Amino acid sequence: MKQRRKVSYISAILSISMVLLMLGLLGILMIQSVKLGTAIKENMVVQLFLNENISQEQINQIQQKIQTENFAKELKFISKEQAAADFSREIGQDFISFLGFNPLMPSFQIKLKEDFTSSDELNRIEGVLKQISMVIEVSYQRTVFEQASSNIKSIGVVLIGLSLLFAFISAILINNTVRLNLYAQRFAIKSMQLVGATHWFIIKPFVWRSVRNGFFGWVISLAILMSILNALPLWIPSIEQLYDTGKFFLLFVFLLVLGIGMSMFSSWLSTKRYLNTKIEDLY
Repeated sequence: MKQRRKVSYISAILSISMVLLMLGLLGILMIQSVKLGTAIKENMVVQLFLNENISQEQINQIQQKIQTENFAKELKFISKEQAAADFSREIGQDFISFLGFNPLMPSFQIKLKEDFTSSDELNRIEGVLKQISMVIEVSYQRTVFEQASSNIKSIGVVLIGLSLLFAFISAILINNTVRLNLYAQRFAIKSMQLVGATHWFIIKPFVWRSVRNGFFGWVISLAILMSILNALPLWIPSIEQLYDTGKFFLLFVFLLVLGIGMSMFSSWLSTKRYLNTKIEDLY
């Protein structure tokens, strides 16, 4: 009997750990998706082409103007010479010696902050930049910006839907696991009630055991999740750059609270149910 009870406790812990592991993996995927979406948006470039006769003072004034607007995450000036050198390196030959002159213009490359990559903000920013003196053209891939935003939103909706579905499934699995463990002890629960034990006196050890089961299940799931996070950079280079330690910590705390809380609630609910059940209905 004691051996069977021990097996049931181990089974409960493993069931809780697998449920938390599933939710943890989904949570990590959501965090990574948000970080990846931010990285994609903030690495798209808006190019500001300038008059080739622009002076250094005017370049400094334009730089100050853009920085004042506060939409630029990164701002880089590229001279005619630098643009020619970069283009020659890309095509693998010196095109200036062939043409006899440098047709490229000096420019600013602007990487926007995530909050300024929506269609409305891009229109506003384009209008601001076009009003700047010595600016000839504002160029960016509007379709790419809009497609990226649309895809990121779609992925977010799908992940939120999956999270709600998995949370519902997890609640059912944990509840069923706890109920099955308590089912084997339903006569012991009823016997304690018949000899005069109070409801809290009967419920307390089962609730406390559910707390331990939830905690140990969380420890197992946490160990597996940390192992996966440590191993991922070996399979996907540079993925650790998308890691968000603060959000991962909040996710792990959430899993702890969820594992213990759901296990406690299911244990309390099942024990109360058996206390309120007639003896003949226990068979």
